[in-house]
Amino acid sequence: MAIIRVKRGTATPTTSNLTYIGELAFDYNNNALYARGSSSVIKIGGELEKVYSYEGYSYYHSLVYPFDPDYIYKVHVIASTYGSSLDTSDTYIYYRTSAQSSLSGSYLAHHVNTVDTTHSKTSGMNTTIQYIDDSYVASPAITSGIVKVIDFEISPTFRSSLSDTQQWVAYGKSITTLSGQGDPSVKLVDFAHSINGALGALYINPGMSIGSPDSISVTIYRIKRK
Repeated sequence: MAIIRVKRGTATPTTSNLTYIGELAFDYNNNALYARGSSSVIKIGGELEKVYSYEGYSYYHSLVYPFDPDYIYKVHVIASTYGSSLDTSDTYIYYRTSAQSSLSGSYLAHHVNTVDTTHSKTSGMNTTIQYIDDSYVASPAITSGIVKVIDFEISPTFRSSLSDTQQWVAYGKSITTLSGQGDPSVKLVDFAHSINGALGALYINPGMSIGSPDSISVTIYRIKRK
């Protein structure tokens, strides 16, 4: 049986790695196969392509990434603290240009929790800081730590044509709970952010700056929208 070998590496290939249209490359670190298209490299098979990941000990994370209006993005954040300290801060995000200039926009959030029956709404307009009202509720007592899981999509929108990107819309959910406890409360937030401008960076602060070790994991996936 003949053996066919393609180019191999440990990261997503770029057009500088693949010379010919149709040329293949295999990322054996992530078990993903790619092919060179007419102007870009395309992942073969699977819907979501992981394009960015970070894990570390910090209470926030800042990243630069070239968000392309030909794609829809999924961002997954896991943030946690360790210990019994209480922090009742909300998550906030700066949507920025690649030069780290913060973009203006508006936010809307609806939140509910298992401690009381209150359904609350918050919103803001023409602001560079976009909030998610997912602060921890007052009970039960914390014995191990607070955990937040934030999952949202970022989609381009268009103005005069399908290539005229003016606004980006982010929409998703945030869940705040406790780790290492059988009686954790749960706070659920549905949120939407509308951001004006060329998106090229994110600053994500889950609002749990209690002290080391605060940990955060940020992963970005994308899917071709056309």
